Amino acid sequence: KRPLHYTKNGAGTGIRRLLPSRSAPGAAALQPRRRRADSLMPAAHGSLALLVTEGEKRYLVRLQRGQRFHCHIGVIEHDALIGQPFGFVYASLTGRPCLLLEPTLADLMVRVKRATQVIYPKDAAWIVQRLGLRSGSVVLEAGTGSGALTTALAWTVAPGGKVITFEGNPEMRRLAEGNLRRFGLLDRVDLRAGYLEDATLTETADAAALDMREPWRCLDKVAALVKPGGALTCFLPTTNQVSRQIAALEDVGCADLRIEELLLRGYKPVPDRLRPEDQMIAHTGYVVSARLIRDPAEPRRWLSRERLRYLDRQAAAARYRQKALQRAAQGEARPKPRLP
Repeated sequence: KRPLHYTKNGAGTGIRRLLPSRSAPGAAALQPRRRRADSLMPAAHGSLALLVTEGEKRYLVRLQRGQRFHCHIGVIEHDALIGQPFGFVYASLTGRPCLLLEPTLADLMVRVKRATQVIYPKDAAWIVQRLGLRSGSVVLEAGTGSGALTTALAWTVAPGGKVITFEGNPEMRRLAEGNLRRFGLLDRVDLRAGYLEDATLTETADAAALDMREPWRCLDKVAALVKPGGALTCFLPTTNQVSRQIAALEDVGCADLRIEELLLRGYKPVPDRLRPEDQMIAHTGYVVSARLIRDPAEPRRWLSRERLRYLDRQAAAARYRQKALQRAAQGEARPKPRLP
């Protein structure tokens, strides 16, 4: 057996797979487990690939026959990667290693072309969880923006689901359309021009996600478009917006009303010196979630216990003030408390 070496993937490709041999130290641990041939997912023509190079530099590339990718480690020819399995190490024309990976949803979201602030993967993951989405779901979205959250929604409801999203700004709509086409998700998204307040649907949505400045203005419309009991989420950056939104949700009728904030702290992956990262992704916004219900008789009965106790205290204080006014109008003196 030869020591650590490069093997050609094809004549004239210039890209080679980095393979360990049994004579190299630790080579047995580096040998990949035997897997069925059909279980290895190869990189296909037109698919997205994540190239990881030295120094943890990451590049999202769409593989095209006859194309080349230039970076700090040299030239990488797409033809040498097409048809090769993910998870292996390859080398550029200069012989420097490059890891070929299949991109995850987080890899796509952090690489959207943006014109405004986008929703972070940590918040998008929690929004998807609160919405209860799965393959085949139909989700309504207002405020497409650059398409970061739209990407997460379309990824989740695939392959049988659909995202119906509204964006009134034509420049943002074109930007989101380009991002979705780049990620191969445009066929799962119904990207519409205009605003949610003027929307008409031929089908009932399973859930709705609102990423807009004043979501309380369209809650009645959302309640009419989403199935009874469907989930609703709103992403808001400030507390005064949250206060107005939860007050409006109480009037419309909701259950399981929650206000949550996600703070993500990473750790340095050093086994002998495990400690938190020096920086963290702290406040990005508040996630307001609820279930839209139909209870015209008494919609507030399904609020949280804390909210109901507060309403009872308010009602008791109002009754006390009313009695005080009645005594003052009748000229009655306030009764003195009995001393022990």
